[in-house]
Amino acid sequence: MATRRYWFALAVFGGLLLLSLPLYLTSGSSCTGGGCSIGVSAPSGLLTVGQLPRPRLLEAYALLAMLIGGVLLIRRYRRAGTLGRLVPALLAATAFAGGTAWLTATHWEGFRRPSALLETAELLLFNGATPVLLVAVTVLALAAGERSLPLLAFAVLFGAVAYLAATYDSFYLLGRIGLPLDTLHDPDGIRQMLNIAVPAGLLLVAALIARLAAGRTPAGATAGPARRGRHSRH
Repeated sequence: MATRRYWFALAVFGGLLLLSLPLYLTSGSSCTGGGCSIGVSAPSGLLTVGQLPRPRLLEAYALLAMLIGGVLLIRRYRRAGTLGRLVPALLAATAFAGGTAWLTATHWEGFRRPSALLETAELLLFNGATPVLLVAVTVLALAAGERSLPLLAFAVLFGAVAYLAATYDSFYLLGRIGLPLDTLHDPDGIRQMLNIAVPAGLLLVAALIARLAAGRTPAGATAGPARRGRHSRH
């Protein structure tokens, strides 16, 4: 059953994103010396790495996490005898990561014409949300390889969440749902972490649901046809 495989993939992706959270911790904002600056309620999102304290370390971690995740999934799918179903995800992740690295190294400046859609293409450059976007592309390709409609539905949902995390600040999004906050509400500097923590949590919740669904499936459900086939030959 597909859920017996892809729950593990979702858990790996979510876990690797969670491990990256310390790299998004910033200095924060607070009132000092008896005075306060004006808080910004909708600061810029994660489109550049300029706001991150250790962007080079994030780049190194993203590469290492992709390699670790790939090795774990290859071992899992090979042990299940279904490595072919993982190939689309591996190809998509490699293409996205390679394209991002090349565009960043060549200092691509995006499309020349001003357009919201064309500006979105600048997300192809390495930025703080690149790990989340990489996971979104990989999960979508994994759904195609697994031929799983539930996983495809989740991949579309997660892709939307990843896009919001990449293009909007977390405080702006919280304000849109009735929780107005500004930068002065972030003395510990966790604002950027929320853009990663929410997608990571969504992956782990989906992994748990898929794992529980796989556990409810009788172990012999998929082996039945094979056994009937062996008996039919006698």
